[in-house]
Amino acid sequence: MLKKMVIAAALMLVLTGSALAQMSDTGQVNNEYARIDGALVGWATQVIASARGPQDYQQPELGLAGFGMESDVLGDAGTPFSLGDGGSITVAFDMEIANGAGDDFVVFENGFAWNGIYMELGFVEVSSNGQDFARLPAFCRQDSVVGPWGTSDPALFYNLAGNFVGGTGLDLQDLITAGDPLVTSGAVDLDHILFVRVVDVIGDLAGNATQDHAGRPVADPYPSSGEGSGMDVTGFAIINTGVVAIEETSWGSVKSLFR
Repeated sequence: MLKKMVIAAALMLVLTGSALAQMSDTGQVNNEYARIDGALVGWATQVIASARGPQDYQQPELGLAGFGMESDVLGDAGTPFSLGDGGSITVAFDMEIANGAGDDFVVFENGFAWNGIYMELGFVEVSSNGQDFARLPAFCRQDSVVGPWGTSDPALFYNLAGNFVGGTGLDLQDLITAGDPLVTSGAVDLDHILFVRVVDVIGDLAGNATQDHAGRPVADPYPSSGEGSGMDVTGFAIINTGVVAIEETSWGSVKSLFR
């Protein structure tokens, strides 16, 4: 019996490792969406939680980012809410996001173009219950320092929201490809996603840069001090949705999970 258990455990490790290995950097590029794109069928309607990060994590005396209000990211005409270094915001929808064909939802940031794209990036996480969040596997191929107002090529990033002037399209299928443990266990149901969270990237390649799915540092403009530092989120849109509108959920009870 013990021998069988050891063999089963070893087989599980092999299968898990194999699943994780399936998601590799093959040069993938996200799709870009305009706010008026007909594929967008709904927008975030509720902010569940936010946590501003410092204007510059190496100079905490400068205080936290402070530009915009939480509610600015809601609806189809959102304006910037600045996260600061490592900050985050979590939103909910009146409809579920579901894993369908192609991109399933979009995150918008306040990017703009000159000789490339000025982008401030964020990791994207999804949840069915407001407690367990699975992070989409992200890749960064930018291996050089990006200064305070530096620009980059959007094709050097995958599943890092904010890499376009428009919105970054995201496909929930990537979590299956990556063998995400929360997805394989059922804690995150990709046919019933109710919450999306974005977490600002700290792009300090000379310091404590955050890492991508392959363990590489993620580069974006650093430092970006001031009240508008960090990723400037401007909206969340749905492409693929479930058939059930979520009307009975008590957002007050969900918020308690974040306190």
